[in-house]
Amino acid sequence: IEATKRWDGIWRIVTYDIAEQRKKSRDRFVVRLKELGFYPYQKSMFVFPFECKDEIDFMKEHLFLGDSIRYMEAKYIDNEDLLKKKFELR
Repeated sequence: IEATKRWDGIWRIVTYDIAEQRKKSRDRFVVRLKELGFYPYQKSMFVFPFECKDEIDFMKEHLFLGDSIRYMEAKYIDNEDLLKKKFELR
């Protein structure tokens, strides 16, 4: 995922609830999120500041996790100063 030169002010939030029977796929999904630079905001919730919906859709399809993953966009997250610092945003 390429970071744009300027952040658009929208947080991308990915949550998941993947059954234990799908542990291998869940683990692959989480590892990939971390490799892409997502921040683990809470258990089963990751945050990213740049457009990534296509990548999430791709993983949902190829890991057969479609109904277990949710993608959201938000303009505000409380304590976002921590996230801005993590992603080196202004």
